[in-house]
Amino acid sequence: MEKVIYDYEYAFKDNNNKDGAIIYCHGHNSKPEIFEMFQNYWTKTNYYALQFPGNNLVKPVKDHKLSVYQFAQLLINFIVDNGLKNVTLIGHSMGGGTISLAYKLRPDLIGKLIYIAPINKTTSLSKGKYKRNFEPKTLSEYHDFLRPLYYDFDALIANSEFSEEVKKAFDPERFSNPYIKELTMSMDASLYDEIESSLDSITVPTLLILGEKDGVIDSESCLKYFKEYVKNLESVIVPKSSHIIYLENWPVFIDAMDKFLNK
Repeated sequence: MEKVIYDYEYAFKDNNNKDGAIIYCHGHNSKPEIFEMFQNYWTKTNYYALQFPGNNLVKPVKDHKLSVYQFAQLLINFIVDNGLKNVTLIGHSMGGGTISLAYKLRPDLIGKLIYIAPINKTTSLSKGKYKRNFEPKTLSEYHDFLRPLYYDFDALIANSEFSEEVKKAFDPERFSNPYIKELTMSMDASLYDEIESSLDSITVPTLLILGEKDGVIDSESCLKYFKEYVKNLESVIVPKSSHIIYLENWPVFIDAMDKFLNK
């Protein structure tokens, strides 16, 4: 088993091929395990998924800052420390910001970029249609928090098995602790300016995957925005999906991934 160097938890699948390795970067307050479906599926190159501090109750070490800038640096450090080259980066939601900033730091290390419903300048999470309560204190508020993430949350929550899983997963501390509050506060206008500058610098093949009815990211505006700033862009809007696209329409999602990764 390959030794992996990293300061936090990570997921790793050793496919005995470090050239063209894939690294997944999770979204706001999430964790590497959320993308386990792809980890189990992928067999061609080594697969890694990194936990970033401040998310999912993970305490920072070594004076690491709780910001997307820091996550980008941790990502680059991971690539260098583990001797990876020609890496494909996958970023979901906030992770899209992470891979953008990482690319600008060391474009020479990165071969392809995949964005899944990425945060971007066209969508504000703090006002208007996409305003969300990031600190649900009750199960009902947690349902409201989850609703924009799914294509038809009401149908899902009516299923007793899914409803029980949601109930077990709800932990108010996960949303109200000082770490996640600090991270959320750091995601200001200047961050989106830096992400935009990074997008404008991309020259490697890039895939943008969006949900048909995303309650967090405005898919139509995001697609138009990426076409304006990113060269060499491929894109797909996945039907009957929202923000967590791969959990809602895996066949269409993985078909787009396969076609892009196998080029």
